[in-house]
Amino acid sequence: MNKTWDKVFGILFGAVALFATGFMVWKNWQNFLEICPIKDLLTWDENIRLTAVYDQYQDFRDGKLWRAFVPFLEAATWPPLRPIFSLLLLATPGEWPITWKDSFLGLIFYALCFPSIIYIVSRISGSYLFGALVSIFVLALSLHTSETPAYSLSSMLETQGMFVLLWVYWGLYKLYDSVKDLKAGQKLPVGSKVGVLISVVLISLFFTKYPYGLLLFISIFLYELISRFPEWIGFVRFSIQKHYKGIRLLFLIVVVLLVLSLPVLRVVTDWNLDQRSFKKVLYVLTVLLFLDFNYFLYKNRKELAEVSPPSIRILYLYAILPCFIWLFSNLDRVMSLVNAQMIVNKFVRSFILSLFESPSDKFPASHVFSEPWIFRLFFLFVLLIIGYWLYAGRKEKINSDSSQGNGAIDSALAKLQSLSWPKFFRDPLFAITVIVFLQYIVIDASTGNKQLRHVFYPLPALLSILSLWFVRSEEVFEKRSRSVFYAVFILFFIWTSSLFIREGGLFTETYSTKNQFCLKGFDTVTFQPAREFAEEIDPTGKYIAFNAFHEEENFQIPGRILASEFDLLFRQKTVEKGKYRNDGKYKWKSWDEFDKAVYVGPSCDLPAKYNARAESLGITLVPIREIKHKSGDYCFKEFRLMKK
Repeated sequence: MNKTWDKVFGILFGAVALFATGFMVWKNWQNFLEICPIKDLLTWDENIRLTAVYDQYQDFRDGKLWRAFVPFLEAATWPPLRPIFSLLLLATPGEWPITWKDSFLGLIFYALCFPSIIYIVSRISGSYLFGALVSIFVLALSLHTSETPAYSLSSMLETQGMFVLLWVYWGLYKLYDSVKDLKAGQKLPVGSKVGVLISVVLISLFFTKYPYGLLLFISIFLYELISRFPEWIGFVRFSIQKHYKGIRLLFLIVVVLLVLSLPVLRVVTDWNLDQRSFKKVLYVLTVLLFLDFNYFLYKNRKELAEVSPPSIRILYLYAILPCFIWLFSNLDRVMSLVNAQMIVNKFVRSFILSLFESPSDKFPASHVFSEPWIFRLFFLFVLLIIGYWLYAGRKEKINSDSSQGNGAIDSALAKLQSLSWPKFFRDPLFAITVIVFLQYIVIDASTGNKQLRHVFYPLPALLSILSLWFVRSEEVFEKRSRSVFYAVFILFFIWTSSLFIREGGLFTETYSTKNQFCLKGFDTVTFQPAREFAEEIDPTGKYIAFNAFHEEENFQIPGRILASEFDLLFRQKTVEKGKYRNDGKYKWKSWDEFDKAVYVGPSCDLPAKYNARAESLGITLVPIREIKHKSGDYCFKEFRLMKK
């Protein structure tokens, strides 16, 4: 097809893709408003994140700028990017409550994926039409899944991760395309913007959710080792010769093995690694290793520039290094990541297998696609194309240079460094394909938190990258064979697009009944105690709060489920004219900003430690009222603060 017709049909189908995306946004939001009974509350993680945003909003409004800004710097569990968006939404005028705005933002991020796919795929493939077709294909296949509709209407980070990860792979494609002909020691041309692009997209992913960035860094590093193995051997030889000897080398091996063993130890032992003392030791060891490694890089920067692969130099300098500096600048950030590593939730057997599983009535769902045969056959055809492409290019090699070795170990490394290495490893499409595969493998191997939602954020990127291999068939197949593969893609496109009009499809009346839209569920009764107690809060009151349901001793009791709901609803009541803050001895050195105290807990007997806390600040808690919920699981107590 000539460029003119490609552009004409590309515009036509691009308009179809954007219409379908806009219709999806409208229909999903209408379902949220009409079907979901719980719109004033979010899920546990979202509630906690939004609670912190409420506090920052009040502090910014009241002129306490440093106290408002510090949480962005601390950001132990959730990076500051999404809270910044939420804070801006909270300050934006309008009738929608912030829970609606934040949920709608998640839907917008999902919608932004599809114009992004049009741009990225058309730039890589050179075809506007193909970019538009892939966008429709990914929309149909990703939307008609077990959980995407619900996550698109939440303020969880999955849809933000979908959007950012698409641009990450565009950045990686540009990087590997730029360095494919460069040898170790060579640099990108002067004026190249690839480093800036890599920095923006990878840091954005890291600041969307820390594990997203770290898992991708691991996947990239593994691919770097595979794709430029002889050059990495050269880097290892230089490192051993110049720096890593004796105790330094032993320390490196021990710390790396310790970190890599965490997922294994969690599974094969009964050791309780979720202890602050252990995590402090792990933090100190990794920081020392990180500082020593970067000292080595800086001290030998000129020599290392001559032996290091050009791609990893850019990745490390522009993205990985600043992200790790941010990570190690706060002990609680490292501890939070270790905590996440220790979580075990066995909802699915395997993230990879869930992509191929058939729908079932199991709850929570363990399958991804409502029509898995589309993905199964699509994946198989792409593997056939990749396999034949690898076979066709198997004889093309890149020769590596190596100096003579000194000693047995160095001589063995020198032989490895001199190996001829397959040229196909330098191909940018192959690079991003392997990396997205590695993402699923790494998360499957490294985490026991087998929640299905972890499968979804790489899904648009995975489907887009796999689709690009149909274009790549032009390089390895004869004209007749190419026509067959294009015909196969069109068949997959038609098959997938039929999901829009089949039962439960976007353009059917059953879309609202066959899909899940309410991540918070339908059980309004469970959350009613939090709403009832929130009604007792004075909108103009300034409260310091004791929420006993956050205490470790109450983790297994029924009321624990509402810990974050109390925090959020009480703040919603006081955000405009009052104040409501959870107490913390490190954060609040005095209670001068408050005139009342609130206690919520499983029992109406105020724990002695709260009275002791008040005594330490020279405050007497004078009871005002006490409300015991009829369920017996919750108690609300209000106090007046009296200085002694």
